[in-house]
Amino acid sequence: MNIAVILYQPQDVVNVAAIIRVMSNFGLHDLRLIEPAAFDPYRIEGIAHHTESIIQAVRRFDNLAEATADCAFIVGTTGRPRAANRQILTPRQAAPILREAGALQPDRKAAVLFGREQDGLPNEALDLCHAVLTIPTSPENRSLNLAQAALVVAYELWMAGTEAAAPDAPAAPAAAPPPDAATGPEREAMFAALEDLLRTLYPGTTETRLGGALSRLRTMLMRALPRTEEAAALTNLCRHAIRRLKAD
Repeated sequence: MNIAVILYQPQDVVNVAAIIRVMSNFGLHDLRLIEPAAFDPYRIEGIAHHTESIIQAVRRFDNLAEATADCAFIVGTTGRPRAANRQILTPRQAAPILREAGALQPDRKAAVLFGREQDGLPNEALDLCHAVLTIPTSPENRSLNLAQAALVVAYELWMAGTEAAAPDAPAAPAAAPPPDAATGPEREAMFAALEDLLRTLYPGTTETRLGGALSRLRTMLMRALPRTEEAAALTNLCRHAIRRLKAD
């Protein structure tokens, strides 16, 4: 599967090892760690046996933008309700979309993003995601252990690619990204241009109001899955508008 598993600031080496074992069980090979506080290859190999190839291929990144630069479709996991109107998928709904997205182009990944054990993903990380994945659980205790959540998601990804997948599984409410979906740097250039335009249009606005507007625009545009040429067109439009506004 051309799907990356990304762990945002993992804190427990045992959880990292358990996720590597899960990846080995269900055909996932690309693990990316962002600012990992817990990465000890020797200890992980002692916990997750027969996973040497995955351990050796683990990549570490300083920030989420670098880790997702080649990702055309990103799903962020969370068990907490969020204010932004993001598209919410169950693992069973997300799995076929992720598999299809990963199959479109070998150099553009699909990705599942998991947050810290203690408090999950921050909103700024979810801002980089096209959709949110939530595992339905009892309202009495919604949170799953990080490795448990990864197990559920990896299982559904595996089942989505086998004949054993349930024929009556609910239809996914979202489409896979186009084969020329904008990459991470292309999306971030678009959002940077939008931010510059808002600052030019509303020079006296507060950072709180600006942040709220940008978050809503991010949610809308990520849900729209812009193509490379569409992201470039919007970026150029914003920059042209800024030049005209400053010239007047």
